[in-house]
Amino acid sequence: MSTRSIAAVAISVICLATSAYAVPITSNPTIVSGNMTFNNFTSCNVTGGVGLTCGQIDVSAHTSVSPPDPTNGDFGIRIQGAFNAGTTSEDVVFQYDGHITGGVFHDASMFFNGTAVSSVTETIYNLANGDQIGQFSVGNSPGSPTADIILSENATDIRMVKDIGLNFTAPGPTTISIVDQQFSQTTVPEPASLAILGVGLLALGVRRQRRKNG
Repeated sequence: MSTRSIAAVAISVICLATSAYAVPITSNPTIVSGNMTFNNFTSCNVTGGVGLTCGQIDVSAHTSVSPPDPTNGDFGIRIQGAFNAGTTSEDVVFQYDGHITGGVFHDASMFFNGTAVSSVTETIYNLANGDQIGQFSVGNSPGSPTADIILSENATDIRMVKDIGLNFTAPGPTTISIVDQQFSQTTVPEPASLAILGVGLLALGVRRQRRKNG
């Protein structure tokens, strides 16, 4: 095999490894994006619009690229569908869970390519204790197509409830085809590091006590 052929095969393998395959959320898929896993796509409901069904909403792994995403290199998912308020307003609500290994979710961001009067609102919960740890939205007219928030608590397991809304505005339709969702993360100290920190704090306390008694 020639050097050119070997290079072509290598490029094909790399492209295959990095390709993201979109699947319907109604299949309740498990999406792996870096060290994050997204699953439990449930409670989908579509009202209004021009006939979009939950089975026509796809999801795939996504790594943010800025622009258009508000961050660069963060793992997450991409939601795709023909969201369209062509003759009447449309509202789509569904939820899904996120899990992370080797770190904790620290902040959340979104981008969407909505037109006219449209928005995506999301509420985030910590599955460990049920706390609401974030709520934000992206929008047009008025609003911004990107948003980034710091979660009120770091978490390893979260639940997102997403509301995609499109208001009908004459004479043209309001549409969305892509919603990007990604998270930045921070690392969790290893047990050995925590133990060393604990010993250091204990030694500092003993030294202060000795000085006080001396």
